[in-house]
Amino acid sequence: MAPDLGDEEDPVLRAFRLAPVVYDEQISDEEREAVAAGAAGPFTPHEEVMAEIRRRAEAEGALAEYEEIMRARGRTPARPR
Repeated sequence: MAPDLGDEEDPVLRAFRLAPVVYDEQISDEEREAVAAGAAGPFTPHEEVMAEIRRRAEAEGALAEYEEIMRARGRTPARPR
């Protein structure tokens, strides 16, 4: 059981949070270009993504669970288009 630190942060988590990030792999120009191209879009609208998740839940027989999760999060389940 972890000790009660009150308002103090866990020292191990703090060390991870503050640790420097070192990238030891070189990023190629091709990879850099791919990231830049992806940042400009095209993007899939949120409604389409949610409708696809709903369709997959329905196909897998998990539609009731999906709708329950959506209601619990205060969201209306997306209907397929």
